[in-house]
Amino acid sequence: MACDSNQERKLNAESKINGGKIELNNFVENFISQAVIGMVTSLRGVGNIETIDLKVCKKARVSQSQQKRDLCSEDKHSILK
Repeated sequence: MACDSNQERKLNAESKINGGKIELNNFVENFISQAVIGMVTSLRGVGNIETIDLKVCKKARVSQSQQKRDLCSEDKHSILK
């Protein structure tokens, strides 16, 4: 089966890395969308899906005496100083 980068867009996905938008071609957009939908629909209690908001962040070690902090839930600027 050949990959067709001009395949019809069935789903809509958006990607940002470090705040900058990354353009996705139709194949990658559908691949990511279907993979995430497949994982989420297997979770107990998930019904009909219209949208999924997903954010993935690294954890950073602030110092040896402090625990790792989640960069998604805290002010990045105060952690990284």
